[in-house]
Amino acid sequence: MSTKGKRRYPPNKRLTWQRLQKGWSREELVNQIALSMKAHGETDTGLTADTARRWESGERWPEPRFRKHLVSVLGLPAADLGLLSPEELAMRPDELGHPGPEMLDELRRLLMADEVTGFGRKQFLTALLAAGLSPLAASTVVGEAEAAWHQPGKRRDPRAVAAYRTITATQREMYWVSEPTVLLDAALSHLRLGTQLLAASPETLHDGAELAGAVAETALLSARLAFFDLGHAPLAERCFGYAESAVAQCGDHALATMIAAHRAFLPGFVGNSVAAGQLLDVAHAHARYDSGPLLRSWLHCVTAEIHARTGHAASARERIRQAEDSLGTGGTDSDRLDFFDATRLAGFAGNVALLAGHHDSAARWLQTALNQLDPKAQKQRSVLLFDLAEAHAAADADHAATIAQQACAELESTFYRTAYERIPAVQRALSGTRGGAELAQRANELRPLAAGS
Repeated sequence: MSTKGKRRYPPNKRLTWQRLQKGWSREELVNQIALSMKAHGETDTGLTADTARRWESGERWPEPRFRKHLVSVLGLPAADLGLLSPEELAMRPDELGHPGPEMLDELRRLLMADEVTGFGRKQFLTALLAAGLSPLAASTVVGEAEAAWHQPGKRRDPRAVAAYRTITATQREMYWVSEPTVLLDAALSHLRLGTQLLAASPETLHDGAELAGAVAETALLSARLAFFDLGHAPLAERCFGYAESAVAQCGDHALATMIAAHRAFLPGFVGNSVAAGQLLDVAHAHARYDSGPLLRSWLHCVTAEIHARTGHAASARERIRQAEDSLGTGGTDSDRLDFFDATRLAGFAGNVALLAGHHDSAARWLQTALNQLDPKAQKQRSVLLFDLAEAHAAADADHAATIAQQACAELESTFYRTAYERIPAVQRALSGTRGGAELAQRANELRPLAAGS
């Protein structure tokens, strides 16, 4: 009887996950091992991508001479890569086996720091009431979660995890209608609550994967608010780090894709193509394991914008074409992907064309996006209007100035840092015109909003 393809060990999901976090294929992993072995004067490995597949699937256990190089190239201890047998794990000191990694302590320290204090039950209730929940329902949801939080020694009730996930979903919906600083306070408080629940030992925690996924999503929302809405890149970077730690606990590839791709905007916006590219590699690697048509399309759009921002216009246009094609592919998408649809694709396409200097094409895409945009998407509307103003500036400065004033009005109503940072480009495009002078005046009037964000 053939044993080919037969699983002898549990699948090594940790090894698979950490390979994907590097953005590597199995072929790239074995190439890295070969380089490491060569650097240490060891003989040719004979490894192939199929060998790595068998390690990950559980058909084969990595030999000791390969295990040490896996630790080296992936930069993590053997236990974190699933490379220790049950007998080897049993040899660890007891304190090392307890949950509550350094990430949790660091997160608690961060969330209690001066820059993010002042949040708690009041902010939760305010946020939930703003979303349309009745006072009784809001108090019940928060109360159930708090009850679990303040009983660390007791067995977790599955309702606590359900309550936590309800708040997570509510805050996701509130992103489009809430004042960013208020929602960020609530999201960070919710993130602190989640880390408390995750600190429970596996023996007392129900629905651990579901909870870790909700914590990861909350950390992602916090990062989005910090960076895109409020321009606080250091806080966003830390929140992205916590999101990655939490998503690794639940193994949700689609959510990992969203986290890595959003994080790529941080280096992408400052022109660091290498760092942005590494994060995009991670996102695409996870997307190959789990993605629907919207997620695939959005990921191509993100890649296109970052390529356009870092001087790769040709590849950016190709990515937009792939984004259009992806909408017609199969699969299902998570409710978490509420920030992208065909209309948002048009907005991405317009921005990519604008960055490449193709103003007529940009104007067509951007007008299409504005025509189809959901009325509640005020944040995105201000971005699209500023981009459209820049696209029209060379051919019709008066029309562009009118559009820019509309964008300022949207921004005054719903401040969005990403849109505000579009103003200098529009000012340059309108330089020397009356509209340019009027925009400079409006920008000065908006500066207090930016300073307070």
